[in-house]
Amino acid sequence: MRSVVGYSLLAAQIAATHAAFPRTTWDAPGELLDAARALFATDAGEAPEGAEDLLAGIASLLAHGPYPAVQLHGHTSGSTLPTAIRPERPYGPPEEDVLLHAISVARPPGTEPWPSGPADLVRLGRVTPVLTGAIPCRTVVLRAAAARYLLRRLLPTDDAQRRWLLRRIAWLLDPRNDDAGSLLLRLMGPEDPLVAHLGDHLHQASQPGVSEPFPFSERQDGQIEDGVIRRGGRILALRKHRCISFADLHWDSCTEQLAIGRDLAAGLRAGDLVAVRGTQGVSSTGQPTVFVSHLERHQSGALRAVPEASAASTALRLTRTHLADGGFTEVITPILTDSYFGGAARPFSTWAAAAERRQYLRVTTELALLDIIASGTSRCYEIGPSFRNEGLRGQPAKEFLMLEAYAADLDLASMTEYAVTLISSVTAQRGPLRRLSFDDAFRELSGVDPSDASAIHALAIERIPVTAARTDDPDILARRLWRSTLRHRLQGFVAVESIPGPGSPLIAGTGRAAQRIWLYVDGLEVAEVSRNELDPGVLADAFQRQFAHDPRPVHRDYRQVIAMFESGVPPCAGLGLSVTRLVQLARRDGLPLTVPSPRTEQLQ
Repeated sequence: MRSVVGYSLLAAQIAATHAAFPRTTWDAPGELLDAARALFATDAGEAPEGAEDLLAGIASLLAHGPYPAVQLHGHTSGSTLPTAIRPERPYGPPEEDVLLHAISVARPPGTEPWPSGPADLVRLGRVTPVLTGAIPCRTVVLRAAAARYLLRRLLPTDDAQRRWLLRRIAWLLDPRNDDAGSLLLRLMGPEDPLVAHLGDHLHQASQPGVSEPFPFSERQDGQIEDGVIRRGGRILALRKHRCISFADLHWDSCTEQLAIGRDLAAGLRAGDLVAVRGTQGVSSTGQPTVFVSHLERHQSGALRAVPEASAASTALRLTRTHLADGGFTEVITPILTDSYFGGAARPFSTWAAAAERRQYLRVTTELALLDIIASGTSRCYEIGPSFRNEGLRGQPAKEFLMLEAYAADLDLASMTEYAVTLISSVTAQRGPLRRLSFDDAFRELSGVDPSDASAIHALAIERIPVTAARTDDPDILARRLWRSTLRHRLQGFVAVESIPGPGSPLIAGTGRAAQRIWLYVDGLEVAEVSRNELDPGVLADAFQRQFAHDPRPVHRDYRQVIAMFESGVPPCAGLGLSVTRLVQLARRDGLPLTVPSPRTEQLQ
């Protein structure tokens, strides 16, 4: 059956078989884990490299279940499937019928079904949308069915074929495809699916016109030899006229106008990376211009967006300067840890092969900085990534850039004032700091007293009905109302204190008596300032309460933390500040995204 009509008839027959029998539940855990035995059935008796990742991937597939099962058309007497791929049991997920019949249709005449033989990708591309249009097909279940199909074919293969199959299984467990058609085409295609195929994105680059380093540094120092200026950079814009073209050459935050003759400008386009020589002058409109006498096009290119890391460079430079002037020492602490200190947050974890143990990406540098304070440093800070393996504010798994600082010679109030001066040094924000209790700020913005439980619940029903249906705790509702509907209305610098609800065990006090402050700039929560707990007994009790019902099966080892506090940690104040939000404020205020070079400032 090669016609679309034939494919439609086949799809209708499969759908009719599925509808004719009552549905049940597919035993995906039993069948996938049984098939996974093949991972360990090797001559050496050892699991392949990455077997733990494959098993973790299978577990993630099973977490989406349970999956429905139907009478498989491929198992019926009317099936035209080759014997080699006919299902061995009558019931399975409908996606298995889609997979097996797609493999059958894609089998060239006289060959074994895939993966023992090749697949006709043209036929596969035609039949898959017809099958998935008539048969409900969830991609995650199709992946599970395909993984089982390949796992059952691992045993009778040689090493090369086994590796070939294992790489496809690994890809199925993390395919990064969201539709059945592209998944099957990629899975059964000749290319390694784990290696992104360039395809039509691969262009033949022009031969480099220069072999020496580009004259980027000369842009910064403004050197001119014998009246000739050398420049290098990327063409941002090109304006062609009859005899001359004008181009904007950009690099290191500096943009200069070039005047280029018709012959030199032939074939030039925006995005090209070029090196030029010429003389400095002005255009007829008075614009400073480099009149180009020689142009070397390194290669054709395309305009590039400014990466986030580059956009933060000015904010980071100014932040580090302010902290250094304030006597803070910058430190670098480990990102991977043997124990997880992230509270109830979902961790990022990895397997350290040499150590044969699980390790975790940090959520905070707090403990490492306190250890440095305890060892005899008055002020220290770190700017680096922290990780939280969960969706935050509508975004997927997060890596965020944080500044955390501790000072043994500052109290809560003075650290808050210092945070304000730091933010002012990086952004255009100025003005006095207002200090409000959480209850006063809540009352001011909502007109409701947080101590009135019935009024809080009524406001929650109106504004956050999902949360209101889950709890009637007034503190939980007040915090959720604050974050979702109120805080964005704050103006200027505002320090909010006496905050209800739980906080970090390392913060002195609990509930509204906790020694912490939320710092806002025009409604944006930029930082938290806190004072640390000093009593190791109080800390031990807080940790024990926090993890009495630990939501995460991760290693928790706070013995070193307690020992550090038992040896004596001086009273200190801590600052946790989001560099990402600091950059957001700087952008809003119109500050440059990158550090200007001396040459840029000279031209300006």
